[in-house]
Amino acid sequence: MDLSNIDISKLSFPEQFYLKCISNGNKVRESLDVMTQDPMKYNTDLLMKILEDNKETEYGQKFDFANIKSVEEYQNKVPITDYDSYADYIYRMTENGEKNLLTSYEVNHYAKSSGTMGNPKRIPTSSLNQELNMKYNYAYLFNLFAEKVGLDWIKYPFLNLTELSISTLPSGDTYGSISGKIMSGFGDKISEFTTSPIEALIPQVGTDIRYINARFALINPDISFTITSFVSLFLEVLRYIKGNWELLVRDIENGTVDDSVKMSEEVRKSLLGKIEPMPERAEELRKIFKEGFDEPIVPKIWPRMLLLIGCGSGGFANYLEKIKDFTGPDFNFAIIGLTASEGIFSLFTELNSRDAILIPDSMFYEFLPLDADGDYSKIVTLDKLEEGKEYEVITTNLSGFYRYRMKDVVRCTGRYNDTPKIEFLYRLDQCLSLAGEKVNEENLRAAAYKTEKDFGFDLVDFSVYADCGSSPMKYVYLMEVEDFPEDLTKEILQERLNENFCATDPVLCNKIEKTLLGKTELHLLQPETYILYKELKVARGTSPAQVKPPRILRDEQDLNFFNILIDEELDRARGLNMEEIVLESKVDNLDSLLLRIEEFLEYKGIPMKSILQLELVIEELFINICNYAYEKEGEIKIKYALLESPLKIIMSFIDEGMEFNPLNKETPDLTLDADQREIGGLGLTIVRKNVDKIDYNYENNHNVLTIEKIF
Repeated sequence: MDLSNIDISKLSFPEQFYLKCISNGNKVRESLDVMTQDPMKYNTDLLMKILEDNKETEYGQKFDFANIKSVEEYQNKVPITDYDSYADYIYRMTENGEKNLLTSYEVNHYAKSSGTMGNPKRIPTSSLNQELNMKYNYAYLFNLFAEKVGLDWIKYPFLNLTELSISTLPSGDTYGSISGKIMSGFGDKISEFTTSPIEALIPQVGTDIRYINARFALINPDISFTITSFVSLFLEVLRYIKGNWELLVRDIENGTVDDSVKMSEEVRKSLLGKIEPMPERAEELRKIFKEGFDEPIVPKIWPRMLLLIGCGSGGFANYLEKIKDFTGPDFNFAIIGLTASEGIFSLFTELNSRDAILIPDSMFYEFLPLDADGDYSKIVTLDKLEEGKEYEVITTNLSGFYRYRMKDVVRCTGRYNDTPKIEFLYRLDQCLSLAGEKVNEENLRAAAYKTEKDFGFDLVDFSVYADCGSSPMKYVYLMEVEDFPEDLTKEILQERLNENFCATDPVLCNKIEKTLLGKTELHLLQPETYILYKELKVARGTSPAQVKPPRILRDEQDLNFFNILIDEELDRARGLNMEEIVLESKVDNLDSLLLRIEEFLEYKGIPMKSILQLELVIEELFINICNYAYEKEGEIKIKYALLESPLKIIMSFIDEGMEFNPLNKETPDLTLDADQREIGGLGLTIVRKNVDKIDYNYENNHNVLTIEKIF
């Protein structure tokens, strides 16, 4: 890409930055193409350089780096490690400021991991590692973007959903996300790049960041792209806009911040000083939103927005499909490959591709085949990866970690030139086993999203835990769901989820079929459960941009949190464990129905007086449907379940007859003589006097009358 005819001196600071990245990106892409022709050579050269540069460190002397001359010698002399192997060194580095312990390279920042399994770690980040981030996450990426869409976008701001909060350790080094460290280097000029104000970039605990990001993004129609750590955060903002557009538009119109939005008075006052009424933009947005969200909304709100940058592999891949409903087909995705606090492992080969190639000059790679069952003698280097096979990643990076177990599982998906392409699958520490089977996050995701696809609802998110206290033991899914089909019962959903879960692993399926494990259980969560979970984690010190949906629940606090937020009303309304009877609409079938219900309730210990009251109601409703629903005859489906706390029965009468809502019938005036009252309505009065709740809906050409009676 020829940029020589552009007078950079006349451009803004962001434009100059982007053009520099784009120019450097040409060299990065050329270099990457050369390295991928012979990746093992460049990867081995990198290892030898790391060992030579760090031979005088405390760690290098301990394991005799100076006398290691080959990959084989390195593997024989240096042990496999994990984070605990470096804990003492990192303490001395971050608390006492000691140098030359793990690495001779300059370390002035510690990356804050997302803390999947407990407290966030402090991951050393050398200046060399930060340079790699600039090289591949900025220069390479922006070059590809410019090549595809041109340069017009460099004039406009972007929507930033990463957080810039950086703290200082006793050593004087900074601590936080790597993206935050890089962006904070722009200082005050960051405001020239992004629509999000400082109150969102460095948020106070308890601040509704979704509102601030959405509010300030909506007022600017010229946003060119979005940057986020996980693509789910962009979906979160889009869903927030969909659910709260009236509030947002009203605030934009009046130059206000609604009192219902959570934030301190200090933050509110600061934001109010940055905004002013924008009635014209508000009216433009109001018109767009009133047209609905059935068509992609992003091109209407931000016609220049053409790119989303963020992690969208592994557990985040499904969010991309949901985002496309908002963006439409012409939108671009820069799907960041396997990237962690320890470094950048892989890189997409082109926009909109999930294929990610290993970067030969980023770190030295080793891989332990999953079928090796922990036998480290079977570790292989990148040139030995087999397509379709799964491996645990072991890395030696530029920040002082040697033969470090990432606990990330990847699959080799092919090759680019002669370099392996990899796909992130799951983390080894995110697996479950109740009876010897191995259930990983990939199994859990596959079952959940297949069930979502089968029924067409919107799965906001889900978590799973192993219930060891039940007999037999079982796996329990917790789901937050939107757009739940009206005719879908939880019982049907749970059964399909169990089928899809069994289909992910034959061993698991066999154990459930033989009742060594119970069938998969499902509970539905209250709306915005995962937003509340995020707020809880942030309040405990986790960066908002690093809170991942917890797929597997082990922590007692997390388990208690989610169990408290089970939507019991939705659970009940959707028919958990509901019995079902289907009868022809003939009055002669009433006796068999009453006998079935009576036996069911007697077995449950319900007093006979309460049973007789309910039978009176059943008789009235059943005969009414038989007489008036169909011109000739049809079917009546009766579904019922007994619930606890309080003890009550829920019963639905469902027919496909002509649409008729009996609740619209006025209650007769019982003070009048019988010959003065209008015909009808007396049966409904009997029903109402003997139940605690009655509802009617017309769903998918079905009359559905539901009663509840507390015993």
